[in-house]
Amino acid sequence: MRIFACAFALVLMLALPAAGEPRRVVSLDYCADQFVLALADHGQIAALSHNALRDDSYYRARAVGLRQVRPTIEETLALHPDLVVRTWGGPWDASAAYGRFHVPVLQLGEAVDFAQARAQLLQAARALGHDDRGAALAHDLDVRLAHLRAAAPRSPPPVMYLSAGGATPGPGVLMDAVIRAAGGHNIAAASGWTVLPLERLAQTPPALVALAFLDTGRTRMNAWSPSRHPAFRAALARARTIALPAPAVSCEAWYAVDAAEVIAAALPRT
Repeated sequence: MRIFACAFALVLMLALPAAGEPRRVVSLDYCADQFVLALADHGQIAALSHNALRDDSYYRARAVGLRQVRPTIEETLALHPDLVVRTWGGPWDASAAYGRFHVPVLQLGEAVDFAQARAQLLQAARALGHDDRGAALAHDLDVRLAHLRAAAPRSPPPVMYLSAGGATPGPGVLMDAVIRAAGGHNIAAASGWTVLPLERLAQTPPALVALAFLDTGRTRMNAWSPSRHPAFRAALARARTIALPAPAVSCEAWYAVDAAEVIAAALPRT
């Protein structure tokens, strides 16, 4: 009888969450959703954001059947969360706002390169109580980035990424790191997101133009977009164009390595 009782206690102990593991996680935006869906058990997720099923949500399939909530304090607190996860959703002072109700907030910011994206992945895994899952995804990222480095062209070909609105990313944006990881040279030199650099485009015509959001609800170009300029259209006619998977580039996260692999596969080898 004592042996049975000890065995039952052991099974019960293993079935319980690890100490400190959150049991009612609420995510406030669809970029935060991706961390939660990648790392948490379904049973830990009290709710995802109301955009969790967007067509450019990377883990969209895992969100099916899970509750969704708008990022208001009232709706969130009604779910009695023990952890709120956000990147940009909800109140700008989320940590202070939810702190008044003794609810911790995991704030995940912008990642400007894969090192930061990897660090945020591990940070989220620890907060959600699943270090092992974070470590596995981080290892996969390391292996894939190493493979890209080994296969990179000796002379990086010029590459341009163009958003649906006609903006291009320079240093300080994860997409710049994606282009470099793929083995390309980003022709956009200005930091952050800027309008299409037509002069730079004419001086350094890209060997490859990467586009995204071609098959989502964010495809409409602004009537005044630089992408309508004759100089751009001429350069586009000379360059190879590829479509990146929108879910891979919709958030600045570790899985943007998918986009790097698509670009790498399309680069001319020199």
